[in-house]
Amino acid sequence: MRHSVLLFIYERKSTCLLLWLLFYNTIAFSQNITVSGTVSDSNENILLPGVSIRIKNSSVGSITDVNGAFSITASKGETLIFSFIGYEMQEVVANENAPMQIKLKPQSNNLNEVVVVGYGTQKKVSLTGAVSSISSRDVKNQITKNVLEGIAGQIAGVQVTASTGRPGAAPVIRVRGSGSISAGNEPLYVVDGLPLGSGSDINTINPNDIETMDVLKDASSQAIYGSRGSNGVVLITTKKGKAGQSRIEFNYYTGFQNVPKLIDVLDRDQEIQYWKETSAALWAAMGGDPNVPNGSRVAPDGSKKFINYLPEYDNPSSLPNTNWQKEIFRTAPTSNYQLSVRGGTDKLQYFVSGNYFKGDGVLKATDWKRYTARINLDATVNKYLRVGVNVSPSYVLENRRWSDGYIDSPDGDASATMTAMVLPSSIAPKTPEGLYDGTGGGINTPYTSVGWAAANNPLQPLEDPNYKFADEKARVTGITYAELEPIKGLVFRTDFGLDRIDGVTNKYRPSTVSNYPNQVKMRYQPLAKAITIRSSQQNLQDLTFSWNNTLTWQKTFMEAHDLNILAGYSYQKGINETSSLTGAAGTYQNDAVQYVTGAATINGNAAKSEWNLLSYLSRINYSYKDKYLLSASVRRDGSSRFGKNNRFAIFPAASVGWRVTEEPFMKSVTNLNELKLRVGYGKTGNFNIGNYSSIPQLTSDNYNLGGALAVGYAPQSLANEDLSWETNTSIDAGIDLGLFKNRLNISLDIYRRITDNLLYNLPIPSLSGFTSVFANIGKIENKGFELSLNTVNISKESFQWTSSLNFSRNKNIVLRLGKDNLPITSFSAGNYSMQRMEVGKPLSYFYGYKLGGIFRDQQDVDAHPEMRRKSATGELLGAPGDSKIVDTNGDGLITTDDRTEIGDPNPDFTYGFTNQFTYKAFDLDIQIQGVQGNDIQFITARYIGSNTLVWNQLTESVLNRWKSPSEPGNGIYARAEGPIAAVGNAETQSDRFLRSGSYLRIRNVTFGYNLPSLLTRKLHISSLRIYASAQNLHTFSKYIGYNPDVSVNGESVTLPGNDFATYPLARTFTFGVNLGL
Repeated sequence: MRHSVLLFIYERKSTCLLLWLLFYNTIAFSQNITVSGTVSDSNENILLPGVSIRIKNSSVGSITDVNGAFSITASKGETLIFSFIGYEMQEVVANENAPMQIKLKPQSNNLNEVVVVGYGTQKKVSLTGAVSSISSRDVKNQITKNVLEGIAGQIAGVQVTASTGRPGAAPVIRVRGSGSISAGNEPLYVVDGLPLGSGSDINTINPNDIETMDVLKDASSQAIYGSRGSNGVVLITTKKGKAGQSRIEFNYYTGFQNVPKLIDVLDRDQEIQYWKETSAALWAAMGGDPNVPNGSRVAPDGSKKFINYLPEYDNPSSLPNTNWQKEIFRTAPTSNYQLSVRGGTDKLQYFVSGNYFKGDGVLKATDWKRYTARINLDATVNKYLRVGVNVSPSYVLENRRWSDGYIDSPDGDASATMTAMVLPSSIAPKTPEGLYDGTGGGINTPYTSVGWAAANNPLQPLEDPNYKFADEKARVTGITYAELEPIKGLVFRTDFGLDRIDGVTNKYRPSTVSNYPNQVKMRYQPLAKAITIRSSQQNLQDLTFSWNNTLTWQKTFMEAHDLNILAGYSYQKGINETSSLTGAAGTYQNDAVQYVTGAATINGNAAKSEWNLLSYLSRINYSYKDKYLLSASVRRDGSSRFGKNNRFAIFPAASVGWRVTEEPFMKSVTNLNELKLRVGYGKTGNFNIGNYSSIPQLTSDNYNLGGALAVGYAPQSLANEDLSWETNTSIDAGIDLGLFKNRLNISLDIYRRITDNLLYNLPIPSLSGFTSVFANIGKIENKGFELSLNTVNISKESFQWTSSLNFSRNKNIVLRLGKDNLPITSFSAGNYSMQRMEVGKPLSYFYGYKLGGIFRDQQDVDAHPEMRRKSATGELLGAPGDSKIVDTNGDGLITTDDRTEIGDPNPDFTYGFTNQFTYKAFDLDIQIQGVQGNDIQFITARYIGSNTLVWNQLTESVLNRWKSPSEPGNGIYARAEGPIAAVGNAETQSDRFLRSGSYLRIRNVTFGYNLPSLLTRKLHISSLRIYASAQNLHTFSKYIGYNPDVSVNGESVTLPGNDFATYPLARTFTFGVNLGL
C-alpha cells in the first residue's frame, strides 16, 4: 500500500495531498474516545468536585462536577493529568474501558495546607509557632474509644498517659511537661471554636466526628488564649458538610478485651511452704522447742501465735488453689456503632452523625457506655453573610467498683484489685455451700505472726446485683456563629457557645456486703459489719458559655505583602452547682429500695460557685512573598478568681520565620524543597484555681445552744487580695525541612518554659486562726527539644509505605519555693510513698532512704553499725537478713536526715513510631509508643513484697529472700517478718519498692482490606472495608505491675508515678467493617 501511495503522489501531487489530509483526519477522528468516571479521596472515598483534568501537552481540559464525575474527549493512549489542591497529581492513560474510578492521594506535607490556630486558620507555610497537627486520615485505621487515644505517641512534646485502665477514665495529657503544682496541667480544649470548661471530660466527644486536631505547644501560638493557654491548647475541628453528593458512612466493630498479664504471687503450695519455713525460723529465733507442734507454738509472753495450724497444711492438695486475680478479671466484650451522613449544596452543607459505644471492663461488673450525636450545619445566606450551628448532645454511663488503692476505700468498700493480690491462694472464693467466704463478705487469712488479718471478699461487690456504683453524665455542647463580609477581606464573626453538663453518681451498698470486718478466728464464721454509709447520691450541674466577637482583615499588597489583622472581644462564664445526699446505715428497711430516699436518716449538703473571664485580644500576621514571616499577638484577661489587686493581666507574644528556600541563592540547591527557621517568645497564664480562692470563706457547723441544735459559721480560709496569675514565659526555636520532593520532612524544636508565681495552698501558723492560705510562691523551669520526622519511603502505584517518627525530651527543675525556699513534702497512700519539691531538683522526685543490700550474717551486722537503725530508747537494731540503710550524710547514724533523692517519676524522653503500608486493596498500620527513664513507686509491694506473714506475697520476693547466711537470697529482699517501721518507715519509704517505668508498647496494629471498585459498583455502594485490629498488643517492660504508665493519684503533680494496685490497662482485639453509600 505504501508503494501505491507514493506512485499516486508522483502522478497527481496536488490531488494526492488533499486526499491524504482527508484520510489522516478520518483516522485521527476515529481514534478519539470519550473518557468518563469519578474522582475520590483515596483514604475516605469521598467524591471530589472541582478536580482539574488536563490532557498532557495540551490545553484541553475539564473539571469534575459536584458529584465528582467527569467526562473528557481524548485520543486513545493520551495521558490525562488529574490535579487538586491538597492532593498528589496523578497521570492516567486514556482508554476505552469501563468508567474510571480515580483515587487521589492526599499530599503528605502540603505547605499550602490550612492549619487551625486560635480564632482562625493559617497556611502551614506561614506558621511561625510550634503547632502540630493530626488529621482523621492519620488515625483512620486506629480503634480509639476516646479523643486522646488518637494522638498518643503521634505528636512530639505531647505525652498521653493512661493513668488507669478503668473503662470510662480519660487519659492524662501533658504538653511539654508539668508547669503547675496546684493550678492544673490539663490543656485547654477548644471544639469548633468553643472553649470547654476546666476539667472537662473529653471522653464525651465521639472520636469518629473529628476532622483535625491541632496542638499549640509554645507561648507564641498559645498566648492568644491568655490565661487559659499556659498548659497547651488542643484545637478540635469536627467534620463538616461538603458540597456534592450525599455520602452515608457506617462503621461497626466488635471485639474483646483481656488483662495482658497478672501479678505473680504465691500459689497454694508455695505459700504453705513459706508459712512453714518462716514459722520454724521465727520459732527457732525465739528459742522455741522444735518438737512443739505448729498449732501449739505460742510466744513466751503469749503475744504471738505463729500459724493457726490446720491438718490440711500437711496435705496442701486438699486445700483450694485459688488465683484471686483470675476470679475478679474476665474477658470483656466491646462494640461500636457509627453512622454519619455528609453532603450539601453550594448554599448549605451538613454533617450528621450518631454513635453508640459499649465497653465492658476487664474487672467484673464494670462497663462504660457512650451515646453521642452531632449536627453541623453551614449555610451561605448571600455573598456577604454565612451562618452555622454545631450541636452535639451526649450521654455516658459508667458502672464502677472500687478498684484502685487501699484495701478499703474511703467509703468502706474493698479495692478489688488490691484484695485479690493479698488474699491467700489456699482459700476458696466461696464456701462449700456456695456462699461467699464469711456471710458478711469478709475473709480471715489463716496466717500471721501477730493476731489475724482480715479482708473483704472482692467477689461479693462484683457479683451482688444490688450493689451499685454508677456515674451518669448528660452533656450538650453547641456553638452558633455568623460571619459577615461587607467588603472583600474584611470579616466580622460573632459566635455564642454553650457547654452544659449534668452528672449524678449513685452508690448503694446492700446489707449483704460489709466493709472492713471485725477480726475473728474461724474461716467461715459470719463477720460483724462496720457499715457507716449505705447509700449516697452526688449531683453536678456545670454550665460554661462563651461569647466571642472578632474582626479580621486580610489583604495582599503588590502581590508580595500578605497582611492579616485580628481584633476581638471574648466573655466566658462558668456556673457550677453540686449537691450530695447520704443515707445512714441501720435506717434502711430492705434492699429493695436502693436509693438515698430508702433511708430514714438522710444527710446532705450543697454548693454553688461562679467564675467570669473578660478578654480583649489582637493579632497581626505578616508575610513578604511567603519568605519573611512575622506574627504578634496580645491578650488582656480579667478574671474573677484572683485578688482585687491583680484581676487583670496582659499576655503578649511574637514570633518570626524565614523560609530560606525562597531566597534566590537557594534555587540551585537540589533535593531541598523547604527550609524554614522559626523563633518565638510569649507569655501565657493559668487561672485554674478555685473560684473563691482569693477571698475569705466561711464553713458551717452545728452546735448546742440552750438545748437546741443551732447552725453556726466560722472563717475557714484566709483572704489574699494580692493573689495573682501563674505566668508562663516561653521561648522556642525551630527548623522545618523538606527534602527529596518533600518525601522526607523534619521538624526540630528546642524550648525553655518558665512558670512563675506558682499557686499553692501554703500552710501558715495556727496562731492566725487558719491552717493555710492560697498564695504565689515559686518558679519551675521546663526545657527540652522535640523531633518529628515524616517519610514517604515507597510510593508506587500498587504499593505505598509511609513512616512517622517523633522523639521528645523534657526536663523540669524547681527554681524557687517561697521566701525561704523550704522543700515541700507530699505523702501518698498511708505515707508509703514520699515525694518532694525542692529547689534545684526535678519536680516531685521520690524522697526516702537508700538501701545498700542485706546483712548476710552477724559479722556483717557488727561490721556496719552506720547502716543500722536505732530503737526509740537508742538501742542499735539490726539482725542478719535485715536491710542495710545507706548513711547518706556520713554522720555514722541512720536518722531521718539520711533521706535523699531516690528516684524521678519524670521520664527522660518519650517517643512514637508509626508505619502505614498499602498494597493494592490491603492496608496495614503499626504504631509503637514508648517512655524511657522514669521511676515508679510500686506501693502494692508494700503489702505483697515485704515478706510479711500478714498477706500473700510476690513470688520473686519470697523465693529471693534472705533465709540464712548460707541462703542469703539475691541481696534485695530481706528476711521474712523483718522490722519495716523503725526510723520513719525506713524500708517502706525507701528505694526498695521503686521500679523502672521504661517501656515500649505495640500500641496499635490494624490490617484492612478494601473491596475492589468492580464489586462495590455491583453492590451499589461506594466503598467497603473490613479490618482486624489490636490495641496495646504487647508492652516490653521490666515493670512487675500491671501497667507501667499508671498512677493511683491520677493527674496529681505532687504525687505522680505511684502504682497502688491500679486498674490494669486492657489489651483489645476488634473486627470491623466500614461501609460507604
